[in-house]
Amino acid sequence: MAGAAAAAAAPLIPGKFRTKRSKAVAKTGGAKKQSDILRMVNVPEEEIPNFVDPVHWLKYFPPLGMEDLKAFGVSVDWRRSFITTDINPFYDAFVRWQFHHLKEGGFVKYGTRPTIYSRMDGQACADHDRSEGEGV
Repeated sequence: MAGAAAAAAAPLIPGKFRTKRSKAVAKTGGAKKQSDILRMVNVPEEEIPNFVDPVHWLKYFPPLGMEDLKAFGVSVDWRRSFITTDINPFYDAFVRWQFHHLKEGGFVKYGTRPTIYSRMDGQACADHDRSEGEGV
C-alpha cells in the first residue's frame, strides 16, 4: 500500500499515465470471474457453460480472430493451424522436436532469473506494465 500512496502523491507529469487500479483490474475491466469477462466480450449466455472444456476455447475463438484479421485486410494463408496442443498433433510434434533439439544444444535452460515483481499485483511485471523504471 505504501507504493500506491507514494504513486498517488507523486507530481503529475504531462504525457504520463497513472492509475490507482492494478494491472489485473485494468485488463479485466473489474470483472471477478472468467464468466464475467466472457460476457464482456459478448459471448452468448448459453455458450458460457461450454468453456469449462479447454478444447472449446480453441474451437470458439480462432474463427473470431480470423474474422477480425480479415476485416483488417490481413493476407494470411488460412490452410494451416498453428495451435500447439494435441488438438493439432502434427504441429505439436514439430514444436516438441524443435525444443528437444534446442535443449540438447544447450539453448534451453531451466532455472531462475531476476525480474521485476509487483507486490501490489502479486506478479512479475514487464517494461510495458510500468510507468517508470528500466527500459520504459
